[in-house]
Amino acid sequence: MTMITAAYMVNAMLLLLHEIESAYEREWEILKLPGKITGFLVLHIPIILLIFFGLIEIEKQSSIGWIIGVILGISGIIPFIVHKIVVRKEFHFNRPISDIIIYLNIVSGCGLVWLISACP
Repeated sequence: MTMITAAYMVNAMLLLLHEIESAYEREWEILKLPGKITGFLVLHIPIILLIFFGLIEIEKQSSIGWIIGVILGISGIIPFIVHKIVVRKEFHFNRPISDIIIYLNIVSGCGLVWLISACP
């Protein structure tokens, strides 16, 4: 396993943990997404499939793997932007574990992008 694969897995794990918490917090209500829980779950089907596909391609060191890796890395910043800046709610995503996941996701996402950009 390469460092890029490990960074990808950590970043994906943190994103998925955030999404688990998002279901608990009823994120579809916070962001006013259509379809309630059903829409929220259906929205995540292609996202989760892309994460798994990206892991396979990252391990192969393919171009599409690098592209998905960069997208996933940049996605590590999105929970911070959404929940700490744009749609900040006092009683949502305010637990210490929420902050740990969100801030570690920034670090792992930036690290993933940096590792990919450093590859020849």
